Amino acid sequence: MEPSAAGICREHLQFMAWADTLLTAAVAQSTPESVTPLQHVYLGEVVWLERVSGNEAAQITQYAAPESIHELSTAFREIHAKWLAWANAFEDFDTVVPHRNLKGESFRMPAWQIVLHLVNHGSYHRGQVAAQLRSSGFAPPATDLIIWYRTQRAQSSLPPSRPLNESRTPC
Repeated sequence: MEPSAAGICREHLQFMAWADTLLTAAVAQSTPESVTPLQHVYLGEVVWLERVSGNEAAQITQYAAPESIHELSTAFREIHAKWLAWANAFEDFDTVVPHRNLKGESFRMPAWQIVLHLVNHGSYHRGQVAAQLRSSGFAPPATDLIIWYRTQRAQSSLPPSRPLNESRTPC
């Protein structure tokens, strides 16, 4: 069975919440003053949720991120809950979402592309934070998507994946 756009988007938003939570906890324990990239990730999550919720004019510059890592951890939990509630209630991820960039240019993209962009954006900046942690002498947590998939499989009752050499329906 081919996965649906809705299922993929919901799953990736769950991954985003998991990865943000792990990395925020690591920063809180090691370099709590290094919040700037995580603040940017948080603001991206806020502005894109506003946009997919109908606020076409929402701009990242209209919002402020919490200043401390502890406040940011709380804010991440809240925005993740909102994203997951939105995704669970949203039905058609092909719905086109109008929005404007910082230059005021208008764009229209399907919701599924926005969700995947958001998740990818967070992964990019979490990588920057992981590099900062390493350069400060701390081992960052593994927040790769494949690690999340493996963690989810281990925590569920899903059967093991089939070997690649088994017969499959062509893509």
